[in-house]
Amino acid sequence: MMKDIGQQPLKARRQAHELWWRGFWDRSWIHVTAGAGSSVGSGSGSVAEKEAGPSADDTFIVSRAYALQRFINACAGRGRYPIKFNGSLFTVPYQGRPGDADYRQWGPGYWWQNTRLPYISACASGDFDLMQPLFRMYGQDLMPFFRYRTRLYLKHDGVYIPECIYFWGDVFSETYGWEPFEQRSDKLQASGWHKWEWVSGPELVFMMLDRYEYTLEEAFLREMALPAAHEVLTFFDQHYPTDANGTMVMHPAQAVETWWNCTNPMPELAGLHAVTERLLALPERLTTAEQRTFWSRLRKKLPALPTREVDGKTVLAPAAKFEDKKNIENPELYAVFPFRLIAIGRPNIEWGREALERRLDKGDFGWRQDDIFMAYLGLSDAAKQNISSRAKNVNKESRFPAFWGPNYDWIPDQDHGGVLLKTLQAMLMQTDGKKIYLFPAWPKDWNAEFKLHAPYQTVIRATIEKGKVTRLDVQPESRRKDVVLFPEK
Repeated sequence: MMKDIGQQPLKARRQAHELWWRGFWDRSWIHVTAGAGSSVGSGSGSVAEKEAGPSADDTFIVSRAYALQRFINACAGRGRYPIKFNGSLFTVPYQGRPGDADYRQWGPGYWWQNTRLPYISACASGDFDLMQPLFRMYGQDLMPFFRYRTRLYLKHDGVYIPECIYFWGDVFSETYGWEPFEQRSDKLQASGWHKWEWVSGPELVFMMLDRYEYTLEEAFLREMALPAAHEVLTFFDQHYPTDANGTMVMHPAQAVETWWNCTNPMPELAGLHAVTERLLALPERLTTAEQRTFWSRLRKKLPALPTREVDGKTVLAPAAKFEDKKNIENPELYAVFPFRLIAIGRPNIEWGREALERRLDKGDFGWRQDDIFMAYLGLSDAAKQNISSRAKNVNKESRFPAFWGPNYDWIPDQDHGGVLLKTLQAMLMQTDGKKIYLFPAWPKDWNAEFKLHAPYQTVIRATIEKGKVTRLDVQPESRRKDVVLFPEK
């Protein structure tokens, strides 16, 4: 391929290059400006504020951060393999490792919880081509290996996708353990950090269903999304037993890396509820009776989303039973995001708001998803505060104002930027099936002009000024009836 490109005239290559970037920037954009009563920059002396000038306000910094992070994603997203969360293409050396220009904290492998974050905004941006390396590696190239490993280790069908793998599929040796496979009675990994963490499968399928819903590409649904869904759901169906009432009991289990001793963890349960709901909502002509029977049977035996009572209020819980806290995630809020079961337009949104209020760990940097949770729960002021802080949190030794980190990962931290992209999109627009919710978490003192993509091959262009929508273009026009403006009239 490089040889073929090299044989093209330089002028032609330059024209193709410019054409691609013009098309990319025309796909979508978000421009935010200060409205009446909006505060200007705090003058804290951050790199972003100094570069923007003394009169710059948070909206400029947020807009710039959004555009530059999309640029980084576009640079790294067109290769053979998924974007590396810990440095992307632009990783910087570590002073403690002289000569190692490709240093990456957390190593050269892929961690699913981190790898997904640069991709969660791609559908709304219209960047469907950038998603292909992620889906190709996890959903196609490695699927036979995942299936073989599940059968070898657990003696049943389906696939589980380990959290930590190299691009050829092996689990990290330091995670799996060094004891020879033949001598192990427990064939799963030795490390407890991800031993029973299997939310990666439902998340992968959910993202594939997003892509289908946005593009309506039936070949993608038929050849990649539905086969992946079958393997992932088969794993859970065959792996966990049912109680006397026919309800699945997910144990042993854990809630991501945080709670190590769980029964019925929220992340996997929310994922299974969300995936089966969406699969059963597909047009019958695109599915088989056998598939729908399997999805319905599995859905009927799923336990309800775990909740708990606190001060007389129902609150989302990390699991039905959860003990042994090891990390600082908030798995109870996976019902809000990524799985969007507790969100704008859905029942019981107060369960999510109460859970957010009572979360044990907080933050607006790195892989922390608080900003996204706030947006999906309609908390505009909180989302505004978090995303503003996130956009200003640049690496002090880097001149480029979208080199985040190191945070939990490395420089530039793609999780930090990925959460920023999704948060700003969700503040402006959220979707559920055919419903399009506009400005569900938008602060009154921010103006915005945007072009974003929505499901069913829909493109939205809108402008909001001083809390009023001054422009709304919906293509195709037939989708306008599905738009709900906030605050609702």
